[in-house]
Amino acid sequence: MMNLLRAFILASLLEGLMILTFLYGLHHEVDKVVKPPVTLIQLTQAPEAPKTVPPPPTPKPPPPKPVVHRTVAHQEPTPVPTPTPAPAPPPVVPTPVIPAPVTPPQKVAEATPVRPQHLRPADISITFADKVRSAVQNAVVFPMAARAAHLSGQTKVTFDYKDGMASGASVLITSGNRILDKAALTAVHVAHFPEATAEYAGRVLTFEIWVKFLGLDEHE
Repeated sequence: MMNLLRAFILASLLEGLMILTFLYGLHHEVDKVVKPPVTLIQLTQAPEAPKTVPPPPTPKPPPPKPVVHRTVAHQEPTPVPTPTPAPAPPPVVPTPVIPAPVTPPQKVAEATPVRPQHLRPADISITFADKVRSAVQNAVVFPMAARAAHLSGQTKVTFDYKDGMASGASVLITSGNRILDKAALTAVHVAHFPEATAEYAGRVLTFEIWVKFLGLDEHE
């Protein structure tokens, strides 16, 4: 395929070359017929002098511009204002210092000591304690069974007292006999206690009292 293409191109080039050769020969023959032969006279003629090209005209300079004389108006110099001195500040008058009034120290109210509301036996006066003890001892009823058995002894009881009333009675030290211990507690509940003094009003007093049970032949 490539060989055929190359052969085709080569044939085309040869054909074109032949055509160009033919045209060149034809053109040479035409020039011989049309152009006359060159004579010696024509060859001996002096060559024409070269034409002189005139220089371009010199441009005219532009007319000078008219000079305009400007009249500068005479100006008076602007006067510089003279600074006005600032007025002097008024003299400072010291303000008199008025001493603050001295407040006399106030007396601090003395705190009222808080009274304890519950007093123990050691805090109760002996006089009032004796009155309460006597009230309990006077209320003792000797049990008949204990008297018949010739029993005797003493029971230590404790209770709270407030404004002539007793509460919370209990046995601290037993007498060794339940009948006597029970009789001692009964005496606390039925006793007629003295009224509380101003010192003990509204306060709870705890008492510890010996309740005695004496036989017929025993005396305090």
